[in-house]
Amino acid sequence: MSAPEKPAAAPHEEPIEALARSLYVTLCSRIYAAGGEKPQPKAVAQLCFKLAETFIAANYEFNPTAIAARVAKDKASVRLDSVHIDFAAVDKG
Repeated sequence: MSAPEKPAAAPHEEPIEALARSLYVTLCSRIYAAGGEKPQPKAVAQLCFKLAETFIAANYEFNPTAIAARVAKDKASVRLDSVHIDFAAVDKG
C-alpha cells in the first residue's frame, strides 16, 4: 500500500513580481482591447515593475499594518552580522 503523494510545494514568489504580473495582465487587457496606438509589451512590463516597486515601498512607508508586520519580522529574525562567536574560547575547551 503506497502513501498518498503530497503535492509539490509552490515555488516562492517575490511580492514585487506577483504584483507586477497582476498589473501587467490587467493593463494589457485594457490597453490591447482599446483602439488606438499600442505600446510594446516590453514597455508595459517595465512600467508594471516600476509601479510594483513603488507601491511596495510606499506600502512600507504609509501602511500601519505593513509597518508593524515588517517591525515584527525584523525583531524575530536573527542578524548574523550581530552574532559574535569566540573561536578561541572553543579551542581551549
